[in-house]
Amino acid sequence: MSFTDGRFLIFLAIFFAAYFAAPGRVRWIVMLAFSAAFYAMLGGAFGIGVLALTIAIVYVSARMIERRRGSPQSAKDEPARRMRGRAPLIACVTVNFGLLIAFKYAAPSLPFKLVLIPGISFFTFQAVGYLVDVYKGKVAAERNALRLALFLSFFPQLLQGPISRHSQIADDLTAGHGWNWDRAAGGAMRILRGYFMKLAIADYAAIAVDAVFSDVSRFGGAMLVLTLVLYSVQIYADFAGGVSITLGIAQIVGVSLPENFNQPFFANSLTDFWRRWHITLSTWLKDYLFYPVAISKPLGKLGKLARRTLGARLGKLVPASVATFIVYFAMSVWHGVSVNALIFGALNGGLITLSLFLELPVERLRTLTRFNAARWSVARVLAILRTFALMLFLRIFARAETTHTAFELLRRMFSSRLLVQLWDGTLLTLNLAPEELVVMLAAIVVLIVREILAERYAVSSSPLSQRFFTSHPATQYAVTLVLMLFVLYCALSREGYTPSAFIYAQY
Repeated sequence: MSFTDGRFLIFLAIFFAAYFAAPGRVRWIVMLAFSAAFYAMLGGAFGIGVLALTIAIVYVSARMIERRRGSPQSAKDEPARRMRGRAPLIACVTVNFGLLIAFKYAAPSLPFKLVLIPGISFFTFQAVGYLVDVYKGKVAAERNALRLALFLSFFPQLLQGPISRHSQIADDLTAGHGWNWDRAAGGAMRILRGYFMKLAIADYAAIAVDAVFSDVSRFGGAMLVLTLVLYSVQIYADFAGGVSITLGIAQIVGVSLPENFNQPFFANSLTDFWRRWHITLSTWLKDYLFYPVAISKPLGKLGKLARRTLGARLGKLVPASVATFIVYFAMSVWHGVSVNALIFGALNGGLITLSLFLELPVERLRTLTRFNAARWSVARVLAILRTFALMLFLRIFARAETTHTAFELLRRMFSSRLLVQLWDGTLLTLNLAPEELVVMLAAIVVLIVREILAERYAVSSSPLSQRFFTSHPATQYAVTLVLMLFVLYCALSREGYTPSAFIYAQY
């Protein structure tokens, strides 16, 4: 049951009615019951069984880790206390990732049918993060198994994230917040914006992108570049739209989930892009993979060897570079184990690793030329365009179904431009009616304006963006509501239209 399914809207209405009708002290139980019902409808009895097994293992392991660690006596005791809790941590993490590998990666290739578990990546990462935080003493192990179950199964974030930390949302989940008009209005606007991005942009764009990638040999370089731009917009509108719906639902019931996007198309470097895109996955990998790997004994020895052979300045970059490459390779594996996914991760890791070694000479060049990409200037615009072009290249491997298709697309981009396809009617052969094309383009313009205002407001004191974001709430809601409802009406007026599944729900 997707967010775009009419049954979900009915489910959501019943949930809100039941949640706010219940006494405050039991509202979290209502939330848990609806989360269990939602997952049962998605994954069936087997799916809910795997989720329940994960919760039980995590609950017992966290209590065991905390009990073995004991209470802190002094700073000197910390290494010994961590060692005592390491065995149950390693065992539980191994089981969790074992289940993830079995149901996400191994299932399609097994000779027998194994049920795919919806959202297993998201609740596995959330569970492992919680265990490591308990192990490090950052959070206390949850005493109430049902409260832990709610943290791991809160239904709005179960399929697409964001990946939350226990310290971020545990109190909100069980606080039993009552109705608040301002909170409800803000949440409703986020939900509406999410549906706008999904229905008016992502689903239209998906039709056109699929038409091109089904046979790239029909198109020249100009159309292929335009398609890559459209795919980048599609995947952003699809993923960010789904997360916006999640954040909006959570906001209405008083749960503050972490943001997952921060205007990624305004990134001025590849590293900056990944700080802005799928933020909770990036920070999870940084905290639970990058830092442990970077300070591990093997990389410590490698760093000493590198400093002896390459010098102090370059040598100290080697451990960070290796850890960086491992993180981006892991990110590619999270998306899948196809050859294209691995190429996508390797290219990301390789380019970002290279940027670490080039950081000092590039910084000197910026100082000499006064080329500052951090502020709004020609330099920043050029840096944004360079990063966007680089991401278009990388997206080829993220979208193409086979390596052959990816390299064929690259070949045609440079060998057959065919600019005439941009105006000779080829756009009308992408399975979109003229009015649908107009609706999509209009919606993209609305999205771009909104993103520009948000970015300008974040990094400067632009009068235009200040007027929009700090104006009277009624004005802001009215303007946004009219725009969103108009485009949504156009999107939903298609006869026989069936919304597509969210892309990241498969992960």
